[in-house]
Amino acid sequence: MFTPQQKRLSYSIFTLALLGMLGSLYFSNFGDPIKNLMDGVLFDSARAFEPCHFCWWARILMYPMVVISMVGIWKQDKNFTSYLLPLIVLGMPLTLYHYALQMLPIESSAMCTLANPCNALQVAYFDFITIPFLAFTAFCIIMTLTMAFRQSIARERKV
Repeated sequence: MFTPQQKRLSYSIFTLALLGMLGSLYFSNFGDPIKNLMDGVLFDSARAFEPCHFCWWARILMYPMVVISMVGIWKQDKNFTSYLLPLIVLGMPLTLYHYALQMLPIESSAMCTLANPCNALQVAYFDFITIPFLAFTAFCIIMTLTMAFRQSIARERKV
């Protein structure tokens, strides 16, 4: 059984992974949520952003975390974070590199296409918050929560 702290941490991991997944789906199906909200049109598929190659890889790493954390909570598996760590460890540098492609004068990656470049800024809140920045932030927060969960397990085993 999870302790109350472990429950909070596991639900937080699940919630953040779910928000990351739903956010990426919203961007790719309906475009910029802030601009859409200001225009009064929340669900217009004509405003959708096509995900670039790096966005697809970030999705491949983020989406399974929703299912893994949900199953971990359901089964009360205290080792479910072990399955998240490889996804997080791959996702953090991927999204950081993607963010660097957008914000620094780096030539585009070989994975990117001219039709859908990875360095395109579809969203830039406050001139620095982009879609890869949001993904990187989600991976970092999930990593922090995962490490806190694992520390809680380690403290529990010492007692």
